[in-house]
Amino acid sequence: MGQILNLLRMLALAVAAWVSVQPLNAATVPVIQTCIAPAQGAEDFARLKTSPEKLDCGKDQRKYGSGDFLVQLRFSPLRSTDVDPLVLRMTSVWQDSVTVTFRYADGHEEQARIASDDAARTLALGAIFELPVPPRRVALTDVFAEVHGAANARGVLIGASLMPRYAASELEHKLTAMYALFAGLALALLVYNMALWSAMRHRFQLYYSGMVAFLVSYAMTSSGALLKLLPHIANNDRIRLNYVLLTAAGICALLFMRDFFEKGVVSQWVRKAISIVAVLAATAAATYAVLSPWNVWLLDHFYFLSMLALLSMVGPIIWGAWRQRSRYLPVFLLAWSAPITVSLLRAFYGLGWVPYSFWLDNGTLIAFTIEAILSSLLIIMRLRELNNERDLAVAGEQVARRLAATDPLTGLLNRRAFLENAIGRKARHRLLLIDIDHFKGVNDRLGHETGDKVLHAVAQVIQQCRPARALAVRLGGEEFALLLPRVSFSECPADLLLNAVRDHAMPQGASVTVSIGYADGSITSEEDWKRLYRLADSALYRAKSDGRDRACRATDFRVAA
Repeated sequence: MGQILNLLRMLALAVAAWVSVQPLNAATVPVIQTCIAPAQGAEDFARLKTSPEKLDCGKDQRKYGSGDFLVQLRFSPLRSTDVDPLVLRMTSVWQDSVTVTFRYADGHEEQARIASDDAARTLALGAIFELPVPPRRVALTDVFAEVHGAANARGVLIGASLMPRYAASELEHKLTAMYALFAGLALALLVYNMALWSAMRHRFQLYYSGMVAFLVSYAMTSSGALLKLLPHIANNDRIRLNYVLLTAAGICALLFMRDFFEKGVVSQWVRKAISIVAVLAATAAATYAVLSPWNVWLLDHFYFLSMLALLSMVGPIIWGAWRQRSRYLPVFLLAWSAPITVSLLRAFYGLGWVPYSFWLDNGTLIAFTIEAILSSLLIIMRLRELNNERDLAVAGEQVARRLAATDPLTGLLNRRAFLENAIGRKARHRLLLIDIDHFKGVNDRLGHETGDKVLHAVAQVIQQCRPARALAVRLGGEEFALLLPRVSFSECPADLLLNAVRDHAMPQGASVTVSIGYADGSITSEEDWKRLYRLADSALYRAKSDGRDRACRATDFRVAA
């Protein structure tokens, strides 16, 4: 219960962090219109700047394909001062470089540059490029961006905004809290699930741990935090890593779903289909990472179509769980609805079916934070049932072994189990052969049912007299044996057994005695056992010849070899 309460507290913190990161209001962030035109060379850029009416403000940017572009950001004039400075923020996409020109009302221009190879200098948390707007006494009227090497899979320049620096700092602090919450929760879950996997070895635990590990890595790359740690990495290479890590997390998530539910939920054809789409998705991500930006539109669409194929496998899994009346399905749907929905929307966005959104771009981690907490409860439920199933199986196996090794009438070891335990012991042992005197007469006078009860009663006496480390066995018929290790020789119960059998209340008042023969020797091999048994059997024969109801030791007389 304590674990569940802690997880619910973390869920509340995650929701609070999500709610607290509100988009800035319209009074803080002006409306910006983005207009673009393809450009080739410095002269073309200069010409378009002087004729901004030639730039297109309504056409989908992706229709232009890859290349170089001039982008103009149109907005109502704004003033950036030392007291209230502005920053320009825009979403990171595949670009080789961007030269930004800030133009003021007095005609003055200032420039700043963003480069993929030096992105750590200008990339803020959330994978947002952030440039300070140089302060001037006059208003900022235009912003032009000369974009070089745009792959234009998402757009040439997207998510542009101008806002006060304090507002940008506040937003980044909240994003830092959100990413830190996710990273802390994910690392805790990773350690927890790996510890459970090392003890229990269920495959779905390993896949879930893999998913969490790849999501933590994806959070590092998609947030831009990786470039803060390793500033020499190019931003375009960071984007390549995004594709690979998110695909790996998605594959692990699907394999987790495949192996999590009860047996029979996922059919064989679904398992084969999952393997096929996992290979397809991995191929698509690897192809994008290696070949981009060559024919990036085709590579990007291949990637997102493969992600849709991955997501399509969730349907048959849920259907199978519903048909099998899986007890885990309600909690599974509660935990996974958010990440599945966000993943679908991201795939639709990648294919151009839904517009860009900052929260859609960063919503994966929020959705998986909620999923991780609820899935922890789901995994705890599943592991508890698997443990119960394992305990029942172990108990059943132990019962089966005990039945296979036990004489059903007396409860002592049977001959086979006794020999398996006895032969191979290196130390010196003492073997006592115990035979019920005149047992055939007991059967003839009182019947076989009473005879069986006598056998059971004698077995009880043997168990009561058996030293702690001795083996007790019914060898067959009315013959029993005790095998004592050397350390128990001083506790040899021969005389004790004789008296205990005489004094024990037997069925129908029968008078029962036993004869005992014993011998000492090693039993490292089957030949040793045969020799020791022959000595003890000769001693037993001597005890019966001398009148029964007595014990005889093999060394007390000569035994024929």
